[in-house]
Amino acid sequence: MKNFFILLGFFLVTNNAYSLSIIYDGFKCADEATTAGDPAQSIFTIEEDLGNGNYKLLLENGYLVFGDKICLELINTSIDPTNIHGLSKIEAVAHFNGAVLVVSYGLIIQNKDIASGDPILLTDISFPSIYTLVFDYSPSTQTFKLKSATKLDNLFSALRIEGSDVVQSFSRLHVDPILPVEEIQFLIKE
Repeated sequence: MKNFFILLGFFLVTNNAYSLSIIYDGFKCADEATTAGDPAQSIFTIEEDLGNGNYKLLLENGYLVFGDKICLELINTSIDPTNIHGLSKIEAVAHFNGAVLVVSYGLIIQNKDIASGDPILLTDISFPSIYTLVFDYSPSTQTFKLKSATKLDNLFSALRIEGSDVVQSFSRLHVDPILPVEEIQFLIKE
């Protein structure tokens, strides 16, 4: 814990930075995968030091989406009218050992791909997704480079038994390991 603040504090003080945030400058997710969206940022800020290299973070502005291209899905109440609680930040937890930073956060997203002909009751069901991002720290450039990511989804599935009208529905876990082909770097900034 103290190692992180001492190391980060040293780099921040020597570079006239006073905030404990890391920022990624990317592009907002666009409807077409081939089109680059508008510029957007993802910001992790330390909210609380939990001790022993563990931290509570706040994720603001946008979160990484791993598809054909990596983009940022915005966290913005004016863009998402279904965000009735006005959430503008996502809570995250992190562990930093001086060389590797591991960040985890969760989202609840409406399952839009249930299956055709689903009962109306299932259209409003939302399922959690959990992201774990692993960064390598580079002291010379003061950056955290994304090394790998994992997405854990709790999905809804429906199985129709052949030759019958019986449909079995269940929830299942799905894990996607992600090795980014694009270089993603979060910079330490004020």
